[in-house]
Amino acid sequence: MLLVAIADDDARDAALLKGYVEEYCAKNSIAVLTHIFSDGLEFIRSTENHDIVFLDIQMGKLDGLETARLLRKIGKESILIFVTNMAQFAIKGYEVDALDFIIKPANAASITYVMDKAMKRLSGSNSTMFSLKTANGAISLAENDISYVEVFDHNLVYHTAKGEYTVRGRLSDVLEKLDPERFVLCNRSFIVNLRYVSNITSDYLMIGNTRISISKSHRKELMQRFSSFLGDSL
Repeated sequence: MLLVAIADDDARDAALLKGYVEEYCAKNSIAVLTHIFSDGLEFIRSTENHDIVFLDIQMGKLDGLETARLLRKIGKESILIFVTNMAQFAIKGYEVDALDFIIKPANAASITYVMDKAMKRLSGSNSTMFSLKTANGAISLAENDISYVEVFDHNLVYHTAKGEYTVRGRLSDVLEKLDPERFVLCNRSFIVNLRYVSNITSDYLMIGNTRISISKSHRKELMQRFSSFLGDSL
């Protein structure tokens, strides 16, 4: 699932941009979830870890450039695309590693251009690849695609956007191979990818429609890691 954020204090411009992004994704068979934020402050306070972020440079409470600086300060590596009425403002986007910018109002051609660039960057991002030997043969799986891994009866089940894959193995061996910034144990049978966690309490977390319990022994570390991942400490 591709997560896209649009931060714009003009509701009509935001809705227009959302429509073009979703049209692009539909044409390219990309599952997408788009969130609209009315200003930069609302966006920064959100809990989602978006893949692509469209930021209006001129917003009232917190402008796009300051929003982008805060985003980078908390360590999020979302792909940034600025939206502006005047191209001269967009040059400062290089200070926050912005991918590109578009001029308002958005149109299908400009969105296709920047989305093509963004998808190429996402597909080329660093992601550990796994070779899994399943009952149906060997498959190659990217770390980014894993939402969680569970173990039962010495079988590991990798839950991904592409499906579920079952192999023999130990959870501890899997954890050693995964990015420690994003993957964490929530009990002795589950490793979760924090990127896919939509809700968390002291007793359980949610990944999609799946509820996974949090053991007491892992609760403190999980809460700290999740807070750090979201940048809530700010």
